[in-house]
Amino acid sequence: MNQAVKVLQLFKALHRTRQQVFRNDARALEELVPRKDLLIENVPYCDTPTQKQ
Repeated sequence: MNQAVKVLQLFKALHRTRQQVFRNDARALEELVPRKDLLIENVPYCDTPTQKQ
């Protein structure tokens, strides 16, 4: 499966989950804005992270 398709499926699942979790909280659904410190460069996932020495 194409990586872009997987990302889109994950985004859709996350969006549906968000709608269910905050179903009765319109304010949370409308005002959900990610913090700037979370908006970092897109770093690819690595199964074997480097260890700090």
